[in-house]
Amino acid sequence: MSEFRLGLIGAGRMGQVHLRAASESLLVEVTAVVEPVAATRLALERSGIKTYKTADEMIDAGEIDGVLIATPSKTHVENITNIAARGLPILCEKPCGVTAEEARKAAEAAEQFKVHLQIGYWRRFVPELEKLRQNIRSGLLGEPYLISCFQWDETPPAASFRATGGGALIDMGVHEFDQMRWLTGQEPSNFRVAASKTTFAGKVEGDPDAVQLLCDLSGGGVGLVSLGRRFPPGDACWAQVFGTSGFEEVRFFWPPNGEAVFLNALRSQLEDFVQAARGGASQGATAQDAVTALAIAEAATEVLSV
Repeated sequence: MSEFRLGLIGAGRMGQVHLRAASESLLVEVTAVVEPVAATRLALERSGIKTYKTADEMIDAGEIDGVLIATPSKTHVENITNIAARGLPILCEKPCGVTAEEARKAAEAAEQFKVHLQIGYWRRFVPELEKLRQNIRSGLLGEPYLISCFQWDETPPAASFRATGGGALIDMGVHEFDQMRWLTGQEPSNFRVAASKTTFAGKVEGDPDAVQLLCDLSGGGVGLVSLGRRFPPGDACWAQVFGTSGFEEVRFFWPPNGEAVFLNALRSQLEDFVQAARGGASQGATAQDAVTALAIAEAATEVLSV
């Protein structure tokens, strides 16, 4: 089977990580990149990748089989609508817009033009989390009392990003909300939020350094989402399950091995996308999953702002 020719829109920080992940795959090759920064285009061209200033130019060239969107969140819907109208399958970085309404518009565009739209919630492709999911759903741990999902970054991002990223519950929390739903098959509700007043690099209005969210789960248990902008050991994500028959903790993204986990999951996600684009089944997140994660984030943010 020939390699899937992938067009990448956006070669910034996340786009560069996707390029690294794709380079390890035998199923997919990034053959074209859309990037507005001339210096970045030149560097990519030196490595043998064709570059373009706009998505339309790349699609018109007729040399790609699908598109990966790794542009800022506020541009997701516009890019998805444009590409869907051209009939190409799409893998979009999370969160697929910055509001649930934007994610709905993206889903509607994909449905209108009958194209596959997958959202980049990469944790669904981490083997340790897949095993944890099996243990929860098989009943090995009994009935869950508490599902805890943690995401703590080594250092905060730039204040300019934090001021426009929607706050930690949207920027970071959507991963945890999607993960909790995926792990348990349950829906969260009744959000209670506490924010720390402690700061590391100065206060950013609307984006506390640390936020803790409690929620009810539809199966009768409780969910905890813990988000932090400062974790000296390094970027880290982990999950805990307290059940009637057992306890399990999975430090699936932990220093110093987090980068390798991330790249492996991104590669697996790309290969799953290729399978779906060719008519197969997908284990990835859907546009509706993106709508739900953002709706939860919005509801939690509203509670935080009260």
